[in-house]
Amino acid sequence: MRAVDLTKSYLKECTIYHRLDENKNTHLEHLEDLIFNNGLTGGKQAVDYLVSFYEMLKGSSKTKFNLTTKWDGAPAIFAGIDPADGKFFVGTKGVFNKSPKLNKSLADIKSNHPDKLVKGETQSAEGLRKKLISAFTNLRKLNFTGVVQGDMLFTKDDIQTATIKGEEFIVFKPNTIIYAVPKNSNLAKEILSANIGIVFHTEYVGGPTLADMSAKFGYDASALGNGANAGVWYRDAIIKDYSGQVTMTADESASLKASIETANSKLSSIGDLEFLKNNEFGQNLRERIKTSVNKIIRDQGRFEQDPKAFATAFITDYKTVMKKAIDSVKTDKTKVAKTQLMLNGIKFLEDNTQEIVSAYVVYLELIRAKEMIVNKLANVKQIDTFVQTADGDYEVTGEEGFVAVDHIGNAIKLVDRLDFSAKNFGSGRPGA
Repeated sequence: MRAVDLTKSYLKECTIYHRLDENKNTHLEHLEDLIFNNGLTGGKQAVDYLVSFYEMLKGSSKTKFNLTTKWDGAPAIFAGIDPADGKFFVGTKGVFNKSPKLNKSLADIKSNHPDKLVKGETQSAEGLRKKLISAFTNLRKLNFTGVVQGDMLFTKDDIQTATIKGEEFIVFKPNTIIYAVPKNSNLAKEILSANIGIVFHTEYVGGPTLADMSAKFGYDASALGNGANAGVWYRDAIIKDYSGQVTMTADESASLKASIETANSKLSSIGDLEFLKNNEFGQNLRERIKTSVNKIIRDQGRFEQDPKAFATAFITDYKTVMKKAIDSVKTDKTKVAKTQLMLNGIKFLEDNTQEIVSAYVVYLELIRAKEMIVNKLANVKQIDTFVQTADGDYEVTGEEGFVAVDHIGNAIKLVDRLDFSAKNFGSGRPGA
């Protein structure tokens, strides 16, 4: 297998590997979804990433990209200096609203995040307000010079104790995963002395206003200063050293190489997949395909292994959605128009069924290779992670996943979707 230089590879053909809203970090894409997002070019991008991971795990990578841990924190916190007036602020994703919710005082937090009336019932925002107050009060003591994004892991009120397999831990559960630290460890002492814990992963560059800034992954938080003095336990997400933890055996290396070569071979045998770009659905077609994948994971806890069965299920899903849309309208004129739209869509999908099958064949091969990498990377763990079973026991689980950030700040995520994403689906939280 040839070595791949990312600066000369197919990755340069398309600089967006993750879906952003106006260049803001709101959603990372799975590596395998690149083929749906960008067709043949996306498939080549995914293979290049896999080759780079293969070389990295062999210890011979010449590729320069950062590997970061995807922490399971919540809520997303944005903090830093508003370039418009030089004032410190904190906020959630609302900082990028048309009318941005920038909290530059405690009064702003109360005003920007009130309780809401939903279907006649009051939906309290007290928990969010408390977290934002803690974030504002403590993060402002750090040395922010720009704007960064992170995931909140805990405030003081979130820290609890638990006995796991006879050992005492401090634990916190920001989202789906429970993080556990031995109670008598130095790390536990650091966490217990902090008012807030947060992992930073993205910075925003450009200007002159916040709305003009763009996301840049792989943020190095070292310049923020002494967190202990500020009452903040913080980390950035970059894995500083994974040497000796993720080196593959000869058999593992051979298996991964063979899987990547299979994906590449199947990619070279299919067409250009232009149907993904030139169609009446637009971007919506790609999102519909990924939605069908997620539906199967949610309903069956697995990926469909038969590409033809997947294509059939995808077209069936489309018909179901469109029929609901037709039934939801009242006028005959609108029903006729939506029915014709559905018939046109069905014809297009049926005419391109083989292309859907071809794309999904490569999709499955990309997943197989990615899973080998994710399983090996699972050895890199900074804090023990668990989920709690229905009977209250603690069950070991992997971290949420990893993010690969290339030399110009673009990123894709590597997640065991049948594990973590399925847990998210089960919890009612957004998943894959």
